[in-house]
Amino acid sequence: MYYSLNINKRQYQKIPLIFRSLGIDHRQEELDRPNGFPLWQILYCVSGSGKFYLDNSLGLLQPGQIVLLYPDEAHRYHSVEGEWIVHFLCFDGGLCKELLFTLGMTRSGIYSLSSPDQFLRHTNALEELMKQRKPGCRTECSKVLYALLLDLAESMTRLPDSRLTENTDLGREMILYLEDHFSEDISMDDLSKQFSRTPEYLCSFFKASTGETVMKYLRRVRIHHAKVLLMSSQDACMQKIAEACGFSSSSYFCKVFRETTGMTPQSFRMGGTG
Repeated sequence: MYYSLNINKRQYQKIPLIFRSLGIDHRQEELDRPNGFPLWQILYCVSGSGKFYLDNSLGLLQPGQIVLLYPDEAHRYHSVEGEWIVHFLCFDGGLCKELLFTLGMTRSGIYSLSSPDQFLRHTNALEELMKQRKPGCRTECSKVLYALLLDLAESMTRLPDSRLTENTDLGREMILYLEDHFSEDISMDDLSKQFSRTPEYLCSFFKASTGETVMKYLRRVRIHHAKVLLMSSQDACMQKIAEACGFSSSSYFCKVFRETTGMTPQSFRMGGTG
């Protein structure tokens, strides 16, 4: 379903944060926007998955994650395979950029959510308001949108950038493979077999393309997912989290986590911001 609100000039000046449109269970088609889109957008992945190309970076949007898109920024996206279902909402307003910066949403990117249900409650509330279309609907939608953004700021974690200095299919496919298989034991020999290149070539190519080594990037992805699990699975022990994120033992996981973030996993779970 698709819902939208028309806003006149007086209403635009009066409401600093304006809800513009909402899509529920939208079957997302491939899009290429070299000049971007004039509104702020948030897409939430319901099922399937999609590749996003933002500037010279590549990301994979999976169920329970969102992508935030700033206005007028070039981007394109398409499903990885099969049907890709998303919810989306568009908004703008005079205080949008200032508000998003205050909330830490300073640029476009893909974010994981520790509480996806919270995001869905807000989109359900917006859908109900749009179905009813009662007097004051625009103001009520803006209130829900504001609450949605506040809650997002508390539950979202930005996924690591995958920046490419060369626009190559090999670089993109390597990054997607690492992000899809981070929980597995991955060696350069495994990557060599996967991409039919020598380990030496892949190491050199990846470093030249992204500015970091394959294993450093893989470690960064693993630590990101560990942060998400630490916050969303409070009862999970360190060994379970270590295994889920591709670490050989809980002691090695704790060592790498501390080296990367400056704090222990336990400290992070208790409210740290590493």
